[in-house]
Amino acid sequence: MSSDDRQHREKQDEIDKNLDFFLAQLPKIAQAHRGKFALLRHQVIVGYYDTPVDALQAGKTAYDDGIFSIQQVTDTPVNLGYYSYAVPLAST
Repeated sequence: MSSDDRQHREKQDEIDKNLDFFLAQLPKIAQAHRGKFALLRHQVIVGYYDTPVDALQAGKTAYDDGIFSIQQVTDTPVNLGYYSYAVPLAST
């Protein structure tokens, strides 16, 4: 496995773990943060933002390795596509 492949796999694994963590936390946070966008890193919600762009900018500023996820806090989990998966992979 090449170095790039390994880095890609590590980032995808982290994103998957963040999603699992987020889904487990969703019932606890939904009422207080509904409609916000959660920024996650290493299975920790590090902040809530009004827009996905705000969360993306905060993630890019704080984590130069690009390993973070963004999920919208809703009653029903939503796959944010680009924001939840591709953003962390963009730095590879």
